[in-house]
Amino acid sequence: MPPKSAVIRSPNRAKIDRLLEKGESPRFISNWLKSLETPEKISHTAINNYKKNHFNINQEATIKYNEKKSKERLGKASDKVVSDLEYCDNIIDLAHKIDLRVDHKNKITELDIKKLGLQAVKTKQEILQQGEPEDKNVRVEIVVVDSDEDNTMEAQPKTGN
Repeated sequence: MPPKSAVIRSPNRAKIDRLLEKGESPRFISNWLKSLETPEKISHTAINNYKKNHFNINQEATIKYNEKKSKERLGKASDKVVSDLEYCDNIIDLAHKIDLRVDHKNKITELDIKKLGLQAVKTKQEILQQGEPEDKNVRVEIVVVDSDEDNTMEAQPKTGN
């Protein structure tokens, strides 16, 4: 492990940090240290290295800014997925509650509504699976049997990895 820099070891480190925070140059700080009652000799190069490696305000601010923006984007994206899941829930509820009758005027059959409900279940399951850790990932497939004769269909869950 390399030895600590002169600035890190300095009893005036907090004052050096404040001067850097104010925007003072490493050369100014080096000269200021030499003018103290108990002079301290730290080169402007050592102060500049300390500023780059240990007191880089712009780098720290950039990191915090990027983290904040990333969290905002993640929040917006997850809100959209929650909205999609709620939309699927509404479709599923509607498919269960609706008085399923053929509506020739709007070309909607019972089978259409049931298929929509099952597709919403499948979509919701796919979204939720993506949010699970890999060791809990279970794939659920909905198999649809379409019969034009009696407008019925079956859903059979199929599990496995």
